[in-house]
Amino acid sequence: MKKILIILTILLTTLSSEARQPRRGYRGFLEWSNSVRSEKFGYSDMGGNLLMSRENTFYTGFSTSHGYQINPMFFIGAGLGMERCGKLDNWVAPIFIQGRIDLKFGKFTPFGDLRLGANVAEGVGVYISPTIGYRFNWGRKMGVNLGIGLSLAGYRADHYEGTMTGPDSYEIQYVGTKNHIRPYFSFRLGIDF
Repeated sequence: MKKILIILTILLTTLSSEARQPRRGYRGFLEWSNSVRSEKFGYSDMGGNLLMSRENTFYTGFSTSHGYQINPMFFIGAGLGMERCGKLDNWVAPIFIQGRIDLKFGKFTPFGDLRLGANVAEGVGVYISPTIGYRFNWGRKMGVNLGIGLSLAGYRADHYEGTMTGPDSYEIQYVGTKNHIRPYFSFRLGIDF
């Protein structure tokens, strides 16, 4: 983690403090994304009691999107991504449309980004990811983007219900699949070209 912060600091200091506004026409993005989620896990102890604990799970991966810059402020495009949690061997794989607004207030160049689509990992579920961030100029036609946001990834899972069948017996039955949504706090670092 320390090496990543040092590399990021060096990269940002080499960039110009003022970003040029994007020009009309094709525009693409390549981003490294990281997400963290607080997950609740249940387990039983030696006495058969169900105990719950909360742990953080970390996802890392890449996304790319491509589209059209309508004017210096508005972009519309489509993309896909992949993030993996090594601890749980779990994936988030969104396919999305993306809308983005690039603002400029003097030398200050923030952006807002919204991705809407489907998470195709673990069945098909909804995917929504709003992000805010800052764009740094990197050459004549490229920029470096730092963003933070929230991602909501839907998934389908088997659902079971338990019923007491006697004073000391418990029966679990499969009742079908249900849609669920997991929220993630996201951090993205990428380039646009």
